Amino acid sequence: MRNSESSQKIGFIGLGMMGRGMAKHVLDKGHSVALLLRSKENEMHCADLLARGAQSLKTAAEVAATADVIIICVTGSPQVEEVVFSENGILQGLKPGCVVVDCSTSLPDSTLRVAEAIAAKNGKFLDAAMTGTPKDADEGTVNLLVGGDKEVLENVRPVFDLFAKNIYYCGAVSAGHTTKLLHQFVVLGNAAILAEAFSCASKTGVNLDVLCDVIASGGANSTAFQRLRPYVIEGNDQLFRFSLANAHKDMHYYARMAGEAKAVSFIGDAVHNAYTVAGNLGLKTQFVPHLLRSFNILNGAKEA
Repeated sequence: MRNSESSQKIGFIGLGMMGRGMAKHVLDKGHSVALLLRSKENEMHCADLLARGAQSLKTAAEVAATADVIIICVTGSPQVEEVVFSENGILQGLKPGCVVVDCSTSLPDSTLRVAEAIAAKNGKFLDAAMTGTPKDADEGTVNLLVGGDKEVLENVRPVFDLFAKNIYYCGAVSAGHTTKLLHQFVVLGNAAILAEAFSCASKTGVNLDVLCDVIASGGANSTAFQRLRPYVIEGNDQLFRFSLANAHKDMHYYARMAGEAKAVSFIGDAVHNAYTVAGNLGLKTQFVPHLLRSFNILNGAKEA
């Protein structure tokens, strides 16, 4: 039986490692769900959701024409702008009053342009960047960092509650994406420092097991360390399933945001450079723990 919040139709654009898990929880709680699935391969990826009643649509405009809330979960600003502004994009089918939610990690200045365009079509917009892992999305426990009108947030909160553990109101439009980039700088900066430290440890003959125990028991312990440790000890990269390409993109966004704010970014520039080098060494498709390989290569270590 559907409850009062479930009378809305929720559209999902972007059904990768995060979006698919979010859509699953919305569907499981009784909402009508529309999915943007442009190919047979996409449909196969979401076959279980379709079997449980989700609707498959081919264009963002079709999703916008049917949905009361649209959740975008794509790679970054170019992809968001494509699904909003393209010939068959959201703006071509947007219903008045529809709430468009960008859960991607996007550039704040692009977010402002998208929000303005949505408002011009009598729609509403929230940026709701996520923190968490694909496992969190699958379990319905991501964190949402929300920017936009507080009243709009409260109206869609029941939907967010279906897949989010914590919902943080960060301020006006783009504040959610700004906060996410700051978060990413801290996490990815920590990962880069750890990768450099472990590579230096190998070069100087320090026992990595002992170093891990020291870090775990002291002030250097962190979530990034706990996700990297299995890779350092046994080559398991599955606790940090975030590609080096996406990490580089996020650090590029952070560097651009800091530059536009005329903020000091000595460390940010160094971290950005670390991920740039890893990509140049051919590691873009690997998960973040493989940043250690980049440092090892630069330090002259032989690849296994």
